[in-house]
Amino acid sequence: MVNSSSITTCRLNITGMDCPNCASKLERNISTMSGIDEVQVDFLSETLIAKGESALADKLIPNVQSLGFGAQPASAKRDSQELKTITSPLQRRRVVEVAVALLAVTIGGIGLKLGLADSISYLFLIAGMVVGGYPITVKGYRAALRFDLDMNFLMVVATVGAVVIGELIEGGAIIVLFALANLLEAYSMDRSRQAVRKLMELTPQKATVIRNGFEMSVPADQVKVNEIIVVKPGATIPLDGCVLAGHSSVNQATITGESMPVERTKGDDVLAGTINGEGALKIQVTQASGDTTLDQIIRLVEQAQAQKAPMQQFVERFARYYTPIVVGLALLTAILPPLLLGAVWAVWIYRALALLVIACPCALVISTPVTVVSALAGAARKGVLIKGGVYLENIHRAKAFALDKTGTVTEGKPAVTAIHPLNGTTPEKLLQLVATVEAHSEHPVALAILEKAQQEGVSWDSPTNFTAIPGKGASAQVNGNTVYVGHHGLFEELGICDASVHELLDQVVDSQHTAVMVGTEKQLEGIFAIADQVRPESAELVKNIRNFGVDHIAMLTGDNHRTGEAIGQIIGVDEVRSHLLPQDKVKAVTQLRERHGSVVMVGDGVNDAPALAVADVGIAMGGTGSDAALETADVALMSDRIESLPWLLRLSRKTRRIIVANIAGAIGIKIIFISLAATGNATLWMAVFADMGVSLIVIFNGLRALRCK
Repeated sequence: MVNSSSITTCRLNITGMDCPNCASKLERNISTMSGIDEVQVDFLSETLIAKGESALADKLIPNVQSLGFGAQPASAKRDSQELKTITSPLQRRRVVEVAVALLAVTIGGIGLKLGLADSISYLFLIAGMVVGGYPITVKGYRAALRFDLDMNFLMVVATVGAVVIGELIEGGAIIVLFALANLLEAYSMDRSRQAVRKLMELTPQKATVIRNGFEMSVPADQVKVNEIIVVKPGATIPLDGCVLAGHSSVNQATITGESMPVERTKGDDVLAGTINGEGALKIQVTQASGDTTLDQIIRLVEQAQAQKAPMQQFVERFARYYTPIVVGLALLTAILPPLLLGAVWAVWIYRALALLVIACPCALVISTPVTVVSALAGAARKGVLIKGGVYLENIHRAKAFALDKTGTVTEGKPAVTAIHPLNGTTPEKLLQLVATVEAHSEHPVALAILEKAQQEGVSWDSPTNFTAIPGKGASAQVNGNTVYVGHHGLFEELGICDASVHELLDQVVDSQHTAVMVGTEKQLEGIFAIADQVRPESAELVKNIRNFGVDHIAMLTGDNHRTGEAIGQIIGVDEVRSHLLPQDKVKAVTQLRERHGSVVMVGDGVNDAPALAVADVGIAMGGTGSDAALETADVALMSDRIESLPWLLRLSRKTRRIIVANIAGAIGIKIIFISLAATGNATLWMAVFADMGVSLIVIFNGLRALRCK
């Protein structure tokens, strides 16, 4: 243990990690170094953070490199360009290598089966094994040197064993398919890294700051706390702050998930990454770059994904003990009888070879991937994209579901639910008046009314003398009259509200609806009821999820408690949590896990990304979902059909049953044939059957996952 007074922290960028198992091995080896107090390796962000004695980096980098990984000091502040992309040169080269290896093995295998030019077919097979398997062989060799016989070592043993008994086709298939699986896993994890990139790109790199009385554009990370920045209409707010001057509506959906823009004026707080509406704002910065609410979301996503790096699969944990034992038994089988009993060396080497071939973990290795790939393919046909087998397996374990409100159980955008014409105005005329005033508006409420006008076949003209009334609404000249559209307060100022209007407003405005009023200087023409509507299938969804044995279903929302409770009652959830910021949703998911066990989170917005990451399984709405939510989530419903969730639970359970059956069958048959080989009752032909026969059995069983009703 290092003296706490002398502890320093070292952060390194790591390259060469192909899978989460690489990160765990690196962490395990570095933790044994002298002078290390604490070490954490994050595969997703490709970083190593160590605490220990001074000058730590000078000792760490050579040790990391000796284990076969690249290492260099990380900068204090990363940007999105530092994150590894899915099109890195190394990965592109590996794609080409695996493709060439797969083609070579296929050509060689077909040639041997047809009896065409055996020598050339052998060359193709060997070339495919070398091109596809050399990285695996190198890693297996390094693992063996550290006495850590991992899956790479197992694959090398399996391939060599197949080649020794003359099954070159099998040997080539084993190594190339394993290389392909590694490539797909690396691709999937690189895609996951883009979640952080998407979040980083939400805020602009530049900010307009007032210095010495002049406006100037500077990098956002150079703006200090208490400086004044200017945000123009339609621009993204670069830093957290407090409004000093101006009035505008701000779309905060990226942070809070609220479906309706909020009005912001002097004294109100605004957040980085939110979008300014129609008015210019002067903002005093309260949080510098790196400390904003959005930066905190980014850190939450990184931390949650690091914690959720997949555990070693059962097969790999089993192989840690299985492989050394079998290798040891084979060596004893080959050596002890000739040495102690004077037996014939050739006979016992043959038996040892049969034991090794029988023990090759081909069926074990194939059992899970074939089943998972089949299930993933079947899911893709139904518009459900699952990013990995670990998430598919975990869904069926869920004891609690957390559902976001806006965009998940609701449509996620305002819509006109009712029109109340007054003073002889018809619904068509009312729509025409509002559509003319709001013809060029980008406000979500205005767009909802324009959409309603289009649905009803109502045409409108371009407005004249359009005037925005900050915080209240807008006005324009329509057919020689000034028409006003806006909130109740605007019409109170015009003096055209009375008791009957107030009575109608009480009926229109409730926990879910907002009122938009329309009128002239003389009279009120009508009222629109606007609401984010509940999806019709949401209530049935909750019932179906509960039928799968889920103990608790909660709804999480950034909206007010009254709205949340009303919608929660409609769909029948067990609990509603409202007024939640992103960090509050993370806390809610964590508490649900503590109370109920495994948690599935379903959401669609950037504000949901941290909660999606920290959940055991995060599911994003693919059609309406933000890029960050889709990249962070483990599952994406591309058709936005939330009724796919019960089907996903059925698929998860079926896949799990098949995997368990495959693993149990593969291990059971291996044990039987290993016993036969150890007693001299197994031949190499039995070894081939034990290896390829069981492999075929688990493949055909795994293909059943393609069909799930």
